[in-house]
Amino acid sequence: MNILQFDLNLLKILHVMLMTGSTSLTAQKLGISASAVSHALTRLREALQDPLFRREGNQQVPTPFARNIQDRLAPLFVSLNEELFGSETGEDRRFSLVLPPALNVLLTPELAHRGHQAKAVIECHAFERREWREELIAKKIDLLIAVGDHQKGSSALHYERIGSARLVVAYGAPLRQQFREKTSVEFSELDQFEHFYCHPWPQAANELDRQLARAGLSRHLSFVCQDYSQLAPALRRAPLLAVVPAPWVAALVDREGIYTLPLNGFQAEGNVFFQYRTSTTPWKRQIINALKKALGGHYSL
Repeated sequence: MNILQFDLNLLKILHVMLMTGSTSLTAQKLGISASAVSHALTRLREALQDPLFRREGNQQVPTPFARNIQDRLAPLFVSLNEELFGSETGEDRRFSLVLPPALNVLLTPELAHRGHQAKAVIECHAFERREWREELIAKKIDLLIAVGDHQKGSSALHYERIGSARLVVAYGAPLRQQFREKTSVEFSELDQFEHFYCHPWPQAANELDRQLARAGLSRHLSFVCQDYSQLAPALRRAPLLAVVPAPWVAALVDREGIYTLPLNGFQAEGNVFFQYRTSTTPWKRQIINALKKALGGHYSL
């Protein structure tokens, strides 16, 4: 058998089944019966000579062979779909991105402006330290802005380093006297203070804390949140340190009573990466390019 003899409708069912892991959800998504999905899977197993899925609880988990097919099939469907049917207009337009909280203040003005220009809804989701490849390929998000880590690649996705910036130590009046003679803070000194921590991921997953752990050090977190607008009020009233990207501080409007010092060491350099579909439609690509330009003024290559 070759591709010309193969029923390509079966590939559509396999593609959806690989995304849902459920016969009933696949049937619902395609508007066919569950028995039709089961019959298609039987034909696929016979043609490809592989069981394709194994049941674990209520989920159908792909075999290694099926997973390998998915890595090739998903990009093909995504690319064809955006090339043939990717011209959303009016209320259909939606641009969804994932970004770290520290970049909100830098990118929100540009996102609002570009969304208005494109007559599109902008959806922002908080970055988590994990792989986002499946969400990108499945078109659940259009752009991933990642910090400090590399995402798994795919022929359907473009991955690009935007630049790097230094981390700085921010503090308020309660610590000003203690830092009056300092011109910078050593990486090894971070464990001597109480810290303000503002990330949507746990401390153990944070790259700076991983680096501290490798050196046999750890930070004591005294204030944990996910909203960077809480930083300035907290630092003004309590003897807390906050390790934040220098571009975030530079863009901070409410800086009264907030002071910064450079953080020494190679651990204080952080990278920003973009990942998005190679077949991204032109209007979405315009937004992505505008965001690259907006960050380019703060992150150096």
